[in-house]
This record gives sequence, C-alpha cells and structure tokens, in this order.
Amino acid sequence: MTQPPNTPETNPLPRLGNCPGCAQEIRLRTDGTLRQHPRYNVRCPGSRRPAEPLEPTFVRWLHANAARRDAYTNRITHLAQSTFHGCTRSPKRTPADMPWTTAVQLHDELHQQQVRLTGSENRSGYGGTERCDWMCRDVTHAGHVYAELLAAAAGRAA
Repeated sequence: MTQPPNTPETNPLPRLGNCPGCAQEIRLRTDGTLRQHPRYNVRCPGSRRPAEPLEPTFVRWLHANAARRDAYTNRITHLAQSTFHGCTRSPKRTPADMPWTTAVQLHDELHQQQVRLTGSENRSGYGGTERCDWMCRDVTHAGHVYAELLAAAAGRAA
C-alpha cells in the first residue's frame, strides 16, 4: 500500500475481527477468517473461523503501530509505544483497555491526567504557560495521518 503524501511510514488501517472463542480482537486474513492465535498457550477454538471486520478506529490503528521498531525516528511509533507499552514492569495495554477511541479523546485524556497530577492543564513544564506540549502535537499529527488513511481507504472503496 502506498502512503498518502507527506506522511511518515506507518502501518495501514488494521483489519480486525472478534474471535467467538476468546472474545479478543484478532487480525483477519484476506478471505475473512481469523488468524490462528493462542489462548492459555493452546490454539484457540475460534481460530480460522469467519468473522465480521471491526471498524478501524484510531485506537486500533495506533495500537497496530506500537509493534514497529522505528520509535527513535518515527513520532507516531514513539507515541504508540509510550501509550500501549508503558514501563517494562507493567503489562502491555490493548485498545480495549483504553477509555478513548479518537485522537481528540486521547488529547483530552492527556490533559485530564495532567490535572490529576498537578492541578493544572498546562503540560509545557514547570511554570509553563502553554497548554500543550510535544505529546499533544504528536497526538494531533497522528490524528491527521489517521484521517488521511481513512480518506484514502474510502477513495479506494468508492
């Protein structure tokens, strides 16, 4: 798939479906069946069954970018890894664990976390007067890239 112009290299929109055996979001094959996946270290009984595709939301797309290995050079991958992987001692989070689904909701969540931690919405550091910081700009940029991917997918479907 070719990327929209002026966007960094990112993953395409994910094709996911709900597994009837374990109720997890699993990648779909091109024929509409679920990929094989483990459940309790054995093959899930829902593997290889047909599933209805789920909507490729912003949170699912961002989670798909967390597995990339270019976080030092790609701001979207860095945002995805910091959002879903956290520190090394905590379990990795999934889109189902997040209270937000859009870029705007993630931006609002960042400011709500800042209010809980410091009592102020300003994320620009000690004594800063600006409301947003680099992470807010990365969320906004990722939202624009996601919107371009949706528009490109809609253009191909039409």
